[in-house]
Amino acid sequence: MKPTGNAIIHPASPCKPLTKTKPDPGTRRFLRNIIRLGAMTGLLIMSTSYQSHKNELILLENEFYLPAFADHMKNLFQMHSGDYSIDIRSAHIKTAPCVGEFYASRYYKPAWTTRTAGNKQALILLDLLNNAERFGLKSSLFPVREIRRELDRMKDGELKLNYLENRINAELLLSDACMQFMVYLSKGYQVFDSSLFAMPAVSELPYELQKAISDHDFEKRVLSVQPDFAEYRNLQKALEIFLTATRRSNARITIPDPSEDSVLFRDVAQNILISLGYLQTRLIHSEFTGALKKFQYYHGLEPDGIPGRKTCQALAQTTEEKFRQIALNLDRLRKENIQAEQFIAVNIPAYRLRIFKGDQIICNTKVIVGSVETPTPLINGKIERIITNPYWQVPRSISLREILPKLKSDSDYLSRNRLRLLDENRNTVSYNQVDWNSVSAETFDYRIRQDAGADNALGRIKFDFPNPYSVYLHDTPGKQSFSREERALSHGCVRVQDPGLLADYLVREFSPQYKGPDVSGMMAHGMHREISLDQPVAIYIRYLTCEADENCNIFFYNDVYGRDKKELKSLDFLL
Repeated sequence: MKPTGNAIIHPASPCKPLTKTKPDPGTRRFLRNIIRLGAMTGLLIMSTSYQSHKNELILLENEFYLPAFADHMKNLFQMHSGDYSIDIRSAHIKTAPCVGEFYASRYYKPAWTTRTAGNKQALILLDLLNNAERFGLKSSLFPVREIRRELDRMKDGELKLNYLENRINAELLLSDACMQFMVYLSKGYQVFDSSLFAMPAVSELPYELQKAISDHDFEKRVLSVQPDFAEYRNLQKALEIFLTATRRSNARITIPDPSEDSVLFRDVAQNILISLGYLQTRLIHSEFTGALKKFQYYHGLEPDGIPGRKTCQALAQTTEEKFRQIALNLDRLRKENIQAEQFIAVNIPAYRLRIFKGDQIICNTKVIVGSVETPTPLINGKIERIITNPYWQVPRSISLREILPKLKSDSDYLSRNRLRLLDENRNTVSYNQVDWNSVSAETFDYRIRQDAGADNALGRIKFDFPNPYSVYLHDTPGKQSFSREERALSHGCVRVQDPGLLADYLVREFSPQYKGPDVSGMMAHGMHREISLDQPVAIYIRYLTCEADENCNIFFYNDVYGRDKKELKSLDFLL
């Protein structure tokens, strides 16, 4: 056969059989080690790659489900547009408008879940809800059980067909729980209705939550919606310490009458004082008395070490009742949410007026408040005027109920108390001009005014602020009443123990351009003057039956008007 092209044909050579040679044992060991080293290197590279791209992998698995999730979530809120609540499976979404705004702001992407579990923010939120008592709330307010159930359903491989529904439900429940939590922290316990969602502060919460989800410190951001003033912060921190240090119990303790069995009283009281941290161990008599005085001081009682009726009532209060009292007053402070940098606060149960400047209390003085029959109303107002040596325009209710019967039986009553009878034109009417036998409460059409002076019911100075109750702060000639433990004695106005100090502060801070006579001098010399403040100052007349100082010591006060019991009914989750 002729060769074709340029192919080269070599002469045939004899074929030799191939022989398979085995490597020596040392070579085999070397090869095995190389293979092992390669495998270990590969695993190490894979592990490092996984760790370095862990977040990216989570994002990828999340994105895989986003289109269907986003479409379903968007359709859900479009279908319930205008609804304030949404029912899902066995749960109820109470803050639908806020939750809808929240998801719209993030293009309906998941916020709390990865493919099969809750993310870090979800775990932090569940921990906050489980420990809601730190804030005077309870975990029973929130759908914690339902959230955990939906998260478990996401993990269940047998429920793959319902995976999207389970994930959406988990997201909705987590968002709703967080919204409720933030509402309670910022505005106090609320009913979720149209009036709540109309509040500007509440309408901002979806955007606050969006910021929190994106923040590296999710918990701090969520808790930042709480009121930011010292009184609230002190009491909230004090509650945390109370919960840590005190074993809560609702078992009421019977306090023995100390006048009948002083030994048994001391034995029972000693155990209570130890449980509340006022005593460390059973001590000698003098140390027990000191602990009892400390207990009295922090319960708004005269710290005399004598176990009177009020002291025994305070000792009988259970630790669960104390928790409720703290929680109730945290709720009051949230609803109050003071924004003013400088303000005056009158706390009725404490019988105290304080001047706040930032976080500092620059004045703390005793007051006398309205009696149980004529309680001082709760008011937020602004003091606009100071009047030295004021007249007292007697309120009509007092004129008819108290003064008219005395006028009809005592012709000297007006002159003795320096009172004037005025007609509708404010002209003085002589006592003898009136036929007192024919006058009744229905026909009495005179006004009564007391002239200025040291014995005037308003004392030497009055602080005027517009309000519908004709209530104001003022001095009083009855200084001896400030030594009383219970000072609910007035007709509704607030009598101030040291009004001169308050007047000097107001003029100095809020009318710096004032060049007139010294206020204290005008008070002392009987000068009648009206000083309008350049800048009105905020005043809050409030009702707090417990407070805490900067060292987180809690002060408990007597519920003088019985408001605690009534208001706790609206916070039924505490009962």
